[in-house]
Amino acid sequence: MSTNPTIPTNPAAPAVRLSGVGKVFGSTHAVRDVTLDIRQNEFFSILGPSGCGKTTLMRMITGFEAPSEGTVELGGVPATGVPAHKRDLNMLFQSYALFPHLSVAANVAFELKVRKLRPKAEIAGAVREALALVRLDGYGDRSVSQLSGGQRQRVAIARALIARPSLLLLDEPLGALDKQLRAEMQLELKKIQREVGVTFVTVTHDQEEALTMSDRIAVMNGGRVVQVDTPEGVYERPASRFVASFIGTSNFLTGTSDGHALSVEGLGVLPLPKTDVVGEAHLAVRPENVGVCGKEPAVPPGSAALRGTLQQSVYLGGTVRHHLALADGSTFVAQTHASGAAGLTPGGPAWAHWRPDAARLLAE
Repeated sequence: MSTNPTIPTNPAAPAVRLSGVGKVFGSTHAVRDVTLDIRQNEFFSILGPSGCGKTTLMRMITGFEAPSEGTVELGGVPATGVPAHKRDLNMLFQSYALFPHLSVAANVAFELKVRKLRPKAEIAGAVREALALVRLDGYGDRSVSQLSGGQRQRVAIARALIARPSLLLLDEPLGALDKQLRAEMQLELKKIQREVGVTFVTVTHDQEEALTMSDRIAVMNGGRVVQVDTPEGVYERPASRFVASFIGTSNFLTGTSDGHALSVEGLGVLPLPKTDVVGEAHLAVRPENVGVCGKEPAVPPGSAALRGTLQQSVYLGGTVRHHLALADGSTFVAQTHASGAAGLTPGGPAWAHWRPDAARLLAE
């Protein structure tokens, strides 16, 4: 996709502003009433399960799709109705879309040459700078067929950034890489984004990827944005049961809150963290915030404890995941350090316990 903008943008305005944006395909509402600002020079992720509308939302930002309702602004300038090639942005696809018959340098220079965005005399220098940015100095003469998956992705990033767009959109950018390389490239992408000072917007279903790379995350479900926050915020302070279950793993206890305690059928009354939630509610507790032991613990006032039966303990390296069967037939999970749980025997009694600030109460 080309970066040959004809409409000047305002660097003081949000990089992207979506106001009441929706998209309808026939009778299907793919995106519903999305309003959010993406700040200049931030790494922003749109995260959600397959079919949640995140790719459609990205396509409306790029101009590949027109909103059925609402408006899109780029750098403070209305973009609704502006064709994709007139927007000051570029896009990195999961497939990379490299030309196998061209060298690395020719791939990176392709857009500059075709769109005549730089004088011919400046192109070689621009290509060297772009390859240095992605740690591929000296690779210009190689064929892309000689490169590893991670190196191909770096070439694609260099090509996307060589014209210095105001905004780079990335569609599942690490999906084609193996797990170890994906983890390395998460850090590399964030480092590159900081160095170039370009706003990055990535679309992904990978929670770890979004948590690792992002300054902020928009979580989508059913065509709607259900929470926008920092990685710490969406993990530690989820706004709904969906967010708490989609990002990471949570235990849920459903009952009735009076603001001080939660009554759970079959399990009794559990003390609550400070909350304004009254009525039907879910108590969410992350496994890593749960302690477990083989005899009834002496918990501090306000802390909670549940008795269960240890089903199994799964060794995960530095940690162990313990699965407890509770009296109501549900399963509760605690994840501790390998040496953090004593006196546990499969089939024997086990108590899960946690501090008040380790739990979060979510309205039904």
